Formats: sequence, structure tokens, C-alpha cells
Amino acid sequence: MSHALPPRRELPPEVRERMRATVRAGLAPRRGRALAAAAAVVLLVGGALIGAQFLRPAEPVAGAGGGVDDRCWAAIASAGRAGQVPPRAEWQVTGRRALGDDVVTSYLAGGKPVFCETTATTVTVSDPGAAPASAPGSRTGLLLRTGTGLVAGVADPLWPRIELSLADGLGVTVEPVTPASGVFTAFTGTGPATPLWAGMSVEGQTARPGPRVELPPAPAPLVSVVDVPGDRSSPAGRALGECLAALAEPPDDADGYQPGAMLENGPYRVVLGRSAEHTIACVSGPAGATLQLDTFVGRSIPVRRLSVPAQGGKVPFVGIAPRSAASMVADFGTGEPVTVPVVNGTFAGWLPQGATPVYPERGDAWVRVADARGVTLYNGSVTLR
Repeated sequence: MSHALPPRRELPPEVRERMRATVRAGLAPRRGRALAAAAAVVLLVGGALIGAQFLRPAEPVAGAGGGVDDRCWAAIASAGRAGQVPPRAEWQVTGRRALGDDVVTSYLAGGKPVFCETTATTVTVSDPGAAPASAPGSRTGLLLRTGTGLVAGVADPLWPRIELSLADGLGVTVEPVTPASGVFTAFTGTGPATPLWAGMSVEGQTARPGPRVELPPAPAPLVSVVDVPGDRSSPAGRALGECLAALAEPPDDADGYQPGAMLENGPYRVVLGRSAEHTIACVSGPAGATLQLDTFVGRSIPVRRLSVPAQGGKVPFVGIAPRSAASMVADFGTGEPVTVPVVNGTFAGWLPQGATPVYPERGDAWVRVADARGVTLYNGSVTLR
């Protein structure tokens, strides 16, 4: 029996912007008909794409094999949970994938599937004693889901691949299912509060080959800890630590934030921080310290601006970029390109006097972000006003 795909429809704005960014990468900024034509091509393609993968795929990690990762085991032991899992000698790696510094390793521990996610500062391990969270009548279920967007679990053994999608049928990603164990992992770019649906996927399909099921929430992890506290010894690290300590209510995960770019204007200071799940701007000045948590504006991906109030009469232009980013050049409509410092996947600069949108209809500036080799990572618009 064939299950038809949902009818063609307009893609969500954030997905359209992500696709536009792909088309723009490597192109010089253009106004007028050339840019409009490129956007029209993207929208035409977008109108026909349902169930496609818009996220950068995770990559297998070379050398997967051997026993449990030292950080994963240390997190289990330090939390006093070693007695609740099979002995370390019984852990065997079955796969490992990475997206930037976010790495997920799949294990068989005492014959049971276990997943361990490590980021720059955190470790999260699924509970080997928990049963997969499956829908009634389904053999597919989750064992781990984290705020980074990671989803991991066990699929129906008859499925060669698994498609994860949203409630309305829009596809999020298609991932392989490990034949022997039936496990799968996916970096979905969605938070735990977003319902996900699962279904079988086969090579070359033009319609979904079977029904979808809604995945219940994953069981609580066995361990989720900050095992590598954020840097607090560099100038930006000290500034971030001082600002967080001065808050009336510091975040519970304050130690997990790595410092990013920093701005200073007399007694005013803005320092950025990134954890595996969130981005903050800690602002200090004569009136004390305040925190901006995930206050993103606009729809640009993967370069996103964080909304931070003016400090001492100057407006911060700050936000996040790919973690491999090394440089940013911006057009703020002043007639001269502006270099914006990039540090640890964040960017920060003061908007120059006379800054005005390059794209007035959207209120956007233009930026080009490149890695250390000069390879363009993003070439497109970012909210200015």
C-alpha cells in the first residue's frame, strides 16, 4: 500500500532562508534582478521539496571501535552510576558520528544499546536499563533526545532507513538504520519540545512506503553533566565569569558556557557565551549585570543575530556563526565593508554610525562568513534593524 506525500505547499520561512543561504554561498552580494532570480529558483524548488534533508549531514568518525569513551565512563563513575550499568569491559562501540564538536557514540553494553553524546563541555549518557519510548504497536522508539537536537533510538529491524518528520509531514532528516542492532542517530536541529514522527524510508522512494508514528518522549538520561567547565582564565573567560556571578539569578548551567567574542565601551561590556544548547550575551554596566538568553532575531541560518540593547549609546551587532568560522565581513550600507570579529562560533561588533539596511524591504544587512582557509560558510542577509 502506498501512502501519498502531503500536498505541495510553501516551506516555513526558516527553511527557505536556509536554502537561500546554500544558493548564495560563494556568490558576491547582489541587489535587484539577479538576487531575485536566485530566490525565485529556491522557492520553486522549495515548493516541491517535502521530506528532504535541509540539515548538514553528520559525519562518521574514523576509528570507531574499542571500548567506552573515557569522558563517557568518567561521567558515569563521577555520578555514582557505575553500578547501574554493565561492566566497562562489556561495552562495545557500534558507531560514532559528529556534527562539529557534538559527537554521539553508539554502544552495545551487555547486549543493550546505549548512546553517549559529548560536546565541548558536556556529557550525556542514555539509560541502558530503560526501554525505548515507542508508540503503541510500533517497534521504533527513542532512547535519548537532548537540547542540542540529537535524537537516538532503535528502529523497526525491517527498516533500512528511518525518516524523521514533523507533525504536518514536513521531513526533517533521513538516516540509516544499523542492520545488526537496529539503532539510529540523527542531529535534527529540533528541541525536545518539538514532536517528531518516524517512518520507514527506502532508496528512490516517490511516496512514503508506510505509515508514520509519533514518537513519545525519550526516557530520562542516566547521566547529563558538565565535565569540562568553560574557560574562565582568558580575558573573555574572566569577563564572562564575573558577569555571570554578578547576576541576581545565574543560570544553572553557567559553568557550561564557553566564552566567545566580547565588546567594551567604557564601563559597558558585552560578552558572549555558548553551551551545547544555548547562546547568551552577558551585559554589565553601571546599573549591574543582565542576561540575554537565546534572544535571536530574524530567520538567517546558520548565522543568527542575538538581540542585545544599546550600551552607552552604541548598538551591539552580535550573534552566532558556524563553529568553524574564522572571519566575517559585513555591509551595513555605509559604503565601506566592515570586519566583525569572530571567536568560538560567535561574532561581535558595534554598529557603525549611519548603518542602514542593505535590503530595506527586510531591514537586513549582508555578511560573508568564511573559515580559516577562506572557504565561504555563509553569504547572505542578517537582521540589522
